[in-house]
Formats: sequence, C-alpha cells, structure tokens
Amino acid sequence: MTRLASDHAHRVVGLYGDPTVSWSILLEADLGTAAPEPEKLRARLAAAVQQYPHLGAVPEIERADDLPATRDRFASAPYERTAPLLRVAVGESTLLVAAHHGALDGLGLLSLLGILLDVPVSSRAKGIGERTGGKPFALSAVQRLAEALFAPPGRITPDRRTEAAGDVFAARHEPRLRLGAAGFVAAAARATEAWNRAHGARTARVVAALGASWRSGAAPEPVHDSAFFRLRLRPGADVAAVLGNQPPEPDFPARSSRLARLGTRVLASRLGSTFLVSNLGVVSTGDTVRSLAFYPAASGRSGVAFGAATTGGTTTLTVRARRKDFDAAAAGRLLDEFRDAVQDASAEPRAT
Repeated sequence: MTRLASDHAHRVVGLYGDPTVSWSILLEADLGTAAPEPEKLRARLAAAVQQYPHLGAVPEIERADDLPATRDRFASAPYERTAPLLRVAVGESTLLVAAHHGALDGLGLLSLLGILLDVPVSSRAKGIGERTGGKPFALSAVQRLAEALFAPPGRITPDRRTEAAGDVFAARHEPRLRLGAAGFVAAAARATEAWNRAHGARTARVVAALGASWRSGAAPEPVHDSAFFRLRLRPGADVAAVLGNQPPEPDFPARSSRLARLGTRVLASRLGSTFLVSNLGVVSTGDTVRSLAFYPAASGRSGVAFGAATTGGTTTLTVRARRKDFDAAAAGRLLDEFRDAVQDASAEPRAT
C-alpha cells in the first residue's frame, strides 16, 4: 500500500505540479501545554494510517531541537516514492506537522493535528459545496500553455537572485482578524502591488491561486478534498464577485505523457500564478493550541504563498517564499505588506 499511496499523492499534484518544489505543506502549532511524548504521537499516527491507508508509511517522530532547521528540511526535502508522506516533529510545547499536498489538504492537515493531540479540532471554514460548469481538462491545458507562452501571469518582484535552494518563512501573530477567502486574496493583491511599486516594477496580469475545500471544516478528516481556483484580477477587481463566478480548475487526468511532464518542467517558470492564498479559517482546539502557523506550498511564477489561521484570539499570517528570490528579511517585509493590507480590509465595513 505504501507504493500505491505514494503514487496516488504524486498523481493528485498532477500535470501542473511544479517539478521544482517539494509540495510539502506545514502546520506549526504552539501549544498551551507540554507536547505529547513521541511514543504517544507515533501510536496515534499508526492508528490513523491504518484507518486511512492513503497516508502511506508511518514516519519516525523527530525531536524539534532546532525548529527553524527542522521546518526548512520538512518543507524542502522531496517526498521520494515509497517514502513516508507525513513528517512530524515535537518540541517542548510545539508540534510541527508536514505532509505531501497530494495526501492531505489544509483541513486534512488540521485533522491530523487533532489526531496527534487527541483533541477535537474543527474549523468554521464553510467549504465551497457543489460547483459545476468548469471547462474540460484538455481545453484548460491548451489555455494554460498559451498563457505561459504569450502572456504569463505577473509575478512578485524578487528581492534578490541567488542559487539558494528551499524556501524562507515568516509569521506574524495578530489580534483576531475577521476576513474571508476573498478578503485575504484582495489583501495579497494589494500587498503585491505595494511590493512591486517599492521595487520600481509594474504589476500586470495578476493571477491569484486560491486553495479551498469542497467540504466544511466542522469535522475534518485527514484527506485531500480541495478545489483549486485561478482568479484573474484586474486593478480594483471585486474579488468576491470574481470568485463567485469562477469555477474551480478541472481535475488532472489519471495519467500524463512524458512529453507533457517535460513541457511542464520547461515552462515551470512561466506557469502557475502570481501568488497562492490559503486560509484555514477560525479553528477550534479547545485550550490546547495557542496559535497555528500554516505554510501552504509555494509554487508558480513568484514562488510565494500566503497563509492564515485563527485560533482563540489570535490570527497568524504567514508567507513562504523561494529562498533564491527572497531572504528572511525580505520575506518579513513582504509579510508586513500583507498584514497591513489584511488589517485595512478587516477595518472596512463590508470586508469579505
């Protein structure tokens, strides 16, 4: 089953899965009590894998003595075929959980956190329910190819250019912010414009990627059941209206040709989106978790992903960006632009 689980996870990422990134998503929980012992975590994880075989092999539970270094490794190390699709590290009061995005989506990762902590976990995320009318995959693929060749999505201007591998991370803990998916996307677009303007660059052809669950977060399970939206945003666009009228991207075919995979690799720097946004919503964990930092996968032209999660009275905003284009300080400045835009949107009377 391990091989089948691995093949399934890589297939879910699909034809457009940027081959230059690991597709590892991470959730970092700051706990209000001491973290469970590794033996308990492994036993709970083994039970989950038995119930959900698509999660693959049970990984070793690591000690997060150097949390930034562990986070970097969990995020950047590729998921080799037949290797575990889950990664778990524990500190004194911190739990770091990572997974291949083809095995779990954001709510699935949140569910796994609840299993590991042995507490009920839920999110107020409503899910998108049933949506129809999307285009066939073949037509979408042709359109994406034409876009990559002739009018690729705009990008967030790199702060530097080096040969460094992996990603950089930044997080900001803010008093609880009331904002929905469209509001976070609009804030990311404003942050992109402000960042590019400060770097002397125009912002054109913004394409926002948005990950959204088909299901609500009331009782999440450790599965992948999410939709992917690509929103073309003109200046001043009503993001909520664009999202309401936009069908999700079609699912990938079960198989892809070698030529298609080669084309994806060649055009990786021109495919994708300007940025990705993913919000776990308002998360309930009782009093177990004080804050949650969610780091979605950073791919696309800019290699930048904005994340958000709220628990208790704290909203944690994050940015994950390619290290070759941004150092830690630059990622922090970009996140500050995002935070300011989110705060402005939250203060508006009709924030969405």
